[in-house]
Amino acid sequence: MALNKSSLLIRDYENIRQILRDIYIFGCFSRDDFIEKKGISGRKYDKEQQRINAYLPKKFIQKRRVDKKVLLYCAYSVMDGGSNHLADTYRNKSFTALDVMSFFFVQQLLNESEEMTAAEILDALPATNDRAIFTKDNLRVKLDELVDKGFIQIRKEGRSILYRLAEDIWEGFSDDELMDICLFLKFMKNVSPIEMPYYFLHEKLMLYLSVERGKTVSGKDIFHFKHNHLFNSLDNDILLEILRAMKANQMLEVFFYGNDKGVKIIPIELIHDSVYGRQYLYCLDTETDHSTVIRLDRMSHISVLQKLTKDEENRKASMEGYSDYCWCTSGADEILSEIVIEFRFDEQNEDYILRRIQAEGHGGTINRLAEGLYEYRIKLRDPDEMVPWIRSFGERAKVISSGQKKTEEKVAEEWKKALVKYDSL
Repeated sequence: MALNKSSLLIRDYENIRQILRDIYIFGCFSRDDFIEKKGISGRKYDKEQQRINAYLPKKFIQKRRVDKKVLLYCAYSVMDGGSNHLADTYRNKSFTALDVMSFFFVQQLLNESEEMTAAEILDALPATNDRAIFTKDNLRVKLDELVDKGFIQIRKEGRSILYRLAEDIWEGFSDDELMDICLFLKFMKNVSPIEMPYYFLHEKLMLYLSVERGKTVSGKDIFHFKHNHLFNSLDNDILLEILRAMKANQMLEVFFYGNDKGVKIIPIELIHDSVYGRQYLYCLDTETDHSTVIRLDRMSHISVLQKLTKDEENRKASMEGYSDYCWCTSGADEILSEIVIEFRFDEQNEDYILRRIQAEGHGGTINRLAEGLYEYRIKLRDPDEMVPWIRSFGERAKVISSGQKKTEEKVAEEWKKALVKYDSL
């Protein structure tokens, strides 16, 4: 299949992202649902589904029939270890014949010759077909890309620029050390909010061990992960651009699914909810001059704009630290309220309760009042955001007070509603 005629190369990742996320998270949408509710044409959906099926394992996406609808869902188990098949879709972006030839042929030539000039490389490149014709200008562009990506290096000699293969960064490591690094990467690619670099490096290192060292890395799963939200990998390209813009003090224009008009914002802080897997961007809307919180999975794509002015930098600095008094993403205009919770549990047999409070309590104060009785305090903009977490402790947690928010009344009311529903069963 000719590269330029391939229908399987991913040119528009926005649609792939949207379809895969809905299939993975919900598993209740049919083809008609995507067409009618998601605003994707039938032809485009079929094309994107063809690409998805080509790049993912056959058993990963499965079908089930409900009434007259065929629903797609992802088959995944925590016992699958650290595998994330969604990450594989990043490997299949669109490329040209020139991209492929420059990547493979240039490195092959430099492997046979220690150093070469651009002119020498141009003369040595094979003339494959009329769709992959190298010129002095486009070869220079491709060489710069290879240098930028770290595949080749340059050395100046007078007015000449000499190209050579990049040094083997793994050469000084022993086999055992590389095995340990592989294990580290396998762990990091499942716990880091931005995991794709670890995925790529892990697989590249395993390939290196196999080809260069003749070593096979054990496929046995050592780690199993709780709250491992694999779908976040679909937003890693957006997350990376946001981080770059924040570091460089640049403005962003954010675009959302189903809306061609972008929103210009100043990114301030990223918030990652490790329990539910949602990722948020706390930012300043430059048009309304109001702070807002945007979920990353609502963004179709972003554009990086100009650097912030001095006044905008000062405004950004004054708004930092927003999450210090947030359980998740409560509004910036909320007045701080102190919530007090009593935890009762058997310290001998349920010591994990205390460890969980310490690990998940967002830095709140914990005081031991008596045997099996602890008091937890924290100041938040919106204590109501804690309700799902409080409920997860069942009868062991009781809200004593929360100021004006009256979170204790909300928790009590929700337990009453739940009791009524269970009684009806």
